[in-house]
Amino acid sequence: MSHGPGHEHHHAHHGHSAVRSLSWALGITGIFFLVELAGGWWTGSLALISDALHMGFDMTALGLGLFAAQVGRRPPDQKRTFGYKRVEVLAALVNGVALLLITGVILREAYGRYFLPRDIKAGEMMIIAVIGLLSNLAAGAILFRSSRGNINLRGAYLHVLSDALGSVGVIVAGIVILVFGWKQADPLVSAFICVGIVVTSYWLVRDSIHILLEGTPPHLELEEIRAALGALPGVRGVHDLHLWSVTKGTESMSGHVVVESAAHTAVTLRAGAKLLKERFRITHVTLQVETSGYPECEDESPPHPGERS
Repeated sequence: MSHGPGHEHHHAHHGHSAVRSLSWALGITGIFFLVELAGGWWTGSLALISDALHMGFDMTALGLGLFAAQVGRRPPDQKRTFGYKRVEVLAALVNGVALLLITGVILREAYGRYFLPRDIKAGEMMIIAVIGLLSNLAAGAILFRSSRGNINLRGAYLHVLSDALGSVGVIVAGIVILVFGWKQADPLVSAFICVGIVVTSYWLVRDSIHILLEGTPPHLELEEIRAALGALPGVRGVHDLHLWSVTKGTESMSGHVVVESAAHTAVTLRAGAKLLKERFRITHVTLQVETSGYPECEDESPPHPGERS
């Protein structure tokens, strides 16, 4: 079953929107990465440097995301019949792993500075952190509008969101140092930034791997779909169902439907396609209709990676 022109127009519009959002977010993040990095070196704040490094990885994430969004707009070809949409998933996986790696660097330095604190210009540190927070909020607002249904943009949005939380932590550390003179607040905030990085990275890596392993989309139940198809008039059985995502929001399904007689073939195909589109929002469907006694009806092939046993 093929997609209609409206479906292709929707994906093209979504692709242009993703590129535009990522470009704006990359520009904003790049400028304030330099501001925070220089500010961290000037004030002596590890928390600010950590936030700047996190923002630097945001730049890498956004750059990868922009590349993936551009490549993902390419149409299917003879070698890649589903197109290049899964590049978005690969980029999201790289982003998540990169975030996990940076936590090790930050934690190691924070551990040393907790026991050997350094002098910090807390007032200047807070001003720079506020500027960084505003830039993160601006980039996040741009990405949020386009992040639904796009795992790559969602990854970029999570990067910016976690960095915004880091900026809040730097501001709090600055207040503590100014009011109480407790310099350990700076490396402690760096460690808390790492916790936020680990949480957002886990979600991103988990979802990306699930898609790459062709797992069943979490919002769909394979047995519910099997039962719905089996309840169609003239259907005797359903087997060999495969359900997976090319990328988030682009689900595909294939399966075998056993009917009472060949006369039910056309009606069953139309009814099955309508059911899957309207009830489950699956538009890329391949159904093979078989009559009772058809040899493949007895096939006990192993389950598809996306099929739950």
